Amino acid sequence: MHIRVLGAAAGGGFPQWNCRCANCRRARAGDPAVKPRTQASLAVSADGRRWVLLNASPDLPTQLRENPCLHPDPAAPARNSPIAAVVISAGDIDCIAGLLSLREGHEFALYADAFVRAIIERDQVFSVLDRNCVAFRHLQAGARLELRDRHGAPLGLFVESFPVPGKVPLYQEAGRDLSTLVSDQAVIGLSVADAAGQTMLFVPGCAGITPEILARAAAANALFFDGTLWDDQEMIDAGLGNKTGARMGHISVSGPEGTLHAFAHIQTVRKILIHINNTNPILRDDSAEAQIVRNAGWDIAYDGMEMTI
Repeated sequence: MHIRVLGAAAGGGFPQWNCRCANCRRARAGDPAVKPRTQASLAVSADGRRWVLLNASPDLPTQLRENPCLHPDPAAPARNSPIAAVVISAGDIDCIAGLLSLREGHEFALYADAFVRAIIERDQVFSVLDRNCVAFRHLQAGARLELRDRHGAPLGLFVESFPVPGKVPLYQEAGRDLSTLVSDQAVIGLSVADAAGQTMLFVPGCAGITPEILARAAAANALFFDGTLWDDQEMIDAGLGNKTGARMGHISVSGPEGTLHAFAHIQTVRKILIHINNTNPILRDDSAEAQIVRNAGWDIAYDGMEMTI
């Protein structure tokens, strides 16, 4: 299975357009130790020709330009694309807004669960996705599906979704009691496997690590996991917000209840942090925090990162 990181940053990208934190200043200055990143998304393929997007970020047009494997085939008709399907893990803007850039008559299959599909179907702006071109297919938690293109041709990959503790999208928070913000339906993890059984997990947003997540990670070949914040108080300490990481629906990377500690016993899987917020010190390759991550056996995702499993 071929895997390419299209974007590695959290919502807003890095540097974030309206932020002048230390990380963003160094990125804008062209510091080679602080790589800019677009918003989180992966592309996966069984054959290196037909590709499946995992989430469609607002930065998708830039990501498509920057990745030649996703360019139109010069030997095919004037309008074509190797994108055969898109799989969505949550209803947040940074997961679905890029779908609007796929409205130019290209045929593909769109896989989403009931929560995300309801968002797309009741928002009139998504009507630009011509139903004669886009085939909507339902993700059911725990059900293993063979990914197929718009016309039903198999893509050599299988997907299974599973519940992940997470928060409803920001635009759905208004009027809600805080106790109802975390939902077991708002966010899912994605397990993608090829015909040989090689498996990767994609969990870009996660509010807590469950036994199921740990079990799936231990059996996978690669894990792309929520790396939004280093510390729960990070945004507050930086003077950039009043929400903790937990309130935002994200587990911290550090600490006794954080990601590094929770997955420390899993040594045989390639582990990669993705969906990294602009305030997170691991974005600086020369930071002590980035070194801690590397020493713990994790990689830090960056745009253009690629691997084969």
